[in-house]
Amino acid sequence: MESPRHLGRGDIDALAEGAVSVVAGTTRPEVVLVCEHGGRTVPAAWADLGLPRALFATHRGCDLGAAELTRAVARELGATAILANYSRLYLDYNRKRNDPECRRMEIGGIPIPGNLDLTEEEIGLRELIARAPVEKAVAVSTEKRPARAVISIHSFSPYWNNGKRTCQLGVMWREDTRLAPRLIAELSKGGTYVVRDNEPYDFRTNYWFTLQRHGLQIGVPCAYIEVRNDLIDASRPEPLARHLATAILEAVP
Repeated sequence: MESPRHLGRGDIDALAEGAVSVVAGTTRPEVVLVCEHGGRTVPAAWADLGLPRALFATHRGCDLGAAELTRAVARELGATAILANYSRLYLDYNRKRNDPECRRMEIGGIPIPGNLDLTEEEIGLRELIARAPVEKAVAVSTEKRPARAVISIHSFSPYWNNGKRTCQLGVMWREDTRLAPRLIAELSKGGTYVVRDNEPYDFRTNYWFTLQRHGLQIGVPCAYIEVRNDLIDASRPEPLARHLATAILEAVP
């Protein structure tokens, strides 16, 4: 397999072009959905980071069902959707460049060979390939064309610490109260799903990148939605997508 350090400019440009997918909004392009962890591939020159390829199709390598759900919600709303196509194990777009979690060295105590002892040159190359194209697409959709709201869609494992999580849908937010409290209320309607505030993860104690930069920093109402992945039927995500889309439509200020 070709070494990344020998990639030419044309190779780098081609990999950057493959880093992001954009679904153009139709009736509500000013509602922007972002899926940072839906992708499960690694550019070929990195040889799957030395890991078994099958691992990237598990929740370790991607947010299971998140990409399909994001696309389905975008269809229901006529919203803009931006999806990062490379695995978070290659570069986690929702983490800042200097965050150790941006290029994890291990998963569950298992080393990730391709992420060990990275040089600044290598880190810069990954930023150029995997972050910059997504960053540009999100900025165009939230700033060049001012957004009404930006919502990041993720999924999480049903099991944690030897127990099943009771949370089914979680809304993560901090500081800006224009969107998240209304979104929690709307998602809770009908009692179909167990909806939690800042669970299973808490944005107030985590300085994640996407909504800090493309929501809070520029004054756009924003929230993360986490969906327990056993609720997502990737081959038929429409029923759940309809619930999310209806809630988003009512909650967006």
